Amino acid sequence: MLIITNNLSENRNVFIIFLLLFCSCQREVENKLLEIVKVKEIKIKPEVLTFPNPAYVHLIESDSGQYLFYLNPTSKSLQFMNMEDGKVVNEIVFEDDGPNNMSRRSGIAGLEKDKVWATFRPHAIGYFNYKGEILFKKKIPSGEVDITYVGSDFDKELHQYGDKVFGMQPLFMNHHGMNKEDIQKHSLVYSYDMVSDQTKWYEVYYAKDYWDKGKKASQFSWTRRNDKLYIAPWFDHEIQVFDMQKEQVVNKVDAKSDHINSFYYVNEIPGSSEEAHINRLSHDLYGVILYDKYRDCFYRFFYPGFIDNDKDYAIESMRRLNRDRPLTGVMVLDKELNVIGEHVFDKFQVHTSSNVFVGEEGLYLSLNNKNSPDYDEDHLRYMVVRFDVGE
Repeated sequence: MLIITNNLSENRNVFIIFLLLFCSCQREVENKLLEIVKVKEIKIKPEVLTFPNPAYVHLIESDSGQYLFYLNPTSKSLQFMNMEDGKVVNEIVFEDDGPNNMSRRSGIAGLEKDKVWATFRPHAIGYFNYKGEILFKKKIPSGEVDITYVGSDFDKELHQYGDKVFGMQPLFMNHHGMNKEDIQKHSLVYSYDMVSDQTKWYEVYYAKDYWDKGKKASQFSWTRRNDKLYIAPWFDHEIQVFDMQKEQVVNKVDAKSDHINSFYYVNEIPGSSEEAHINRLSHDLYGVILYDKYRDCFYRFFYPGFIDNDKDYAIESMRRLNRDRPLTGVMVLDKELNVIGEHVFDKFQVHTSSNVFVGEEGLYLSLNNKNSPDYDEDHLRYMVVRFDVGE
């Protein structure tokens, strides 16, 4: 309401305040919708049987060509595949016993020159060479909270900076038994110093208001730009920037998608698997964050809720929908984490919970969404895209 007084000076001041408030509200506009630029589509017939969406994928670009480094659960091995002809040019076969036992691995954690990082149960990190020989393995002790698990994935890799290797532990150890205050005890980042043989946990936590509206689950993705790690929770808008040199959080940015407005609050244990799946699928969440070194920007994927509560779903159908959500979007952020814009893909067009990566030509997206009528279990299919950001 605009209040008019008998004093002209007061009227003028009130009008200026109203105008400033109006302009401020006007600046809260929706994120720009980005036009997608399709560079090309790729269809690869693998020489050996593998999943159309491997759980861990890493793109290798060299003078000799493009190769996919991926985990093949069918053959229980890591394979290097030529993207031109689908032939496996090298393979690391996992052993189930002996000194190089990989049966207790909890994830593949990164490719670095001639070695592969991994995480193990119970909570350890290590690396092995291309012959599958474990050259280093170190237990990670707990911080303030006892941990039972340290894992990794293509969006949860270990990152070496100097003599230190930085890893994450994104999960709450006692979700239903915790109070809100306990969140600030669950450190998210640790490092292991390979010279001093010391482990350190850092003061990096989920936001203090993380449970203000209810108990959200714990999970995040991270990526690296130079000496900094970018921590992007699945159930929160805020991205934290952790400086590996300073060993502290140096920035926090609210990077909200216009399509993420309803997080799932798990205040009580669901009564059944069906109830848990329905609750998860009917709410919004974020996903993988990737850094694009060629265009110096970030991609943060998101998944709007979609499920119809009045429709009956088979439990297996809900499992597929959970991994291959029908609605997928991506936010493009600049190097300062300002939102450039966002794009929502067609229903069932892409799969981005894994098998998504960045190359020199653009962002590689799997076209093998398992719920799509075009799903092809015999081929790896990618769409390479860029985004029109008005440059």
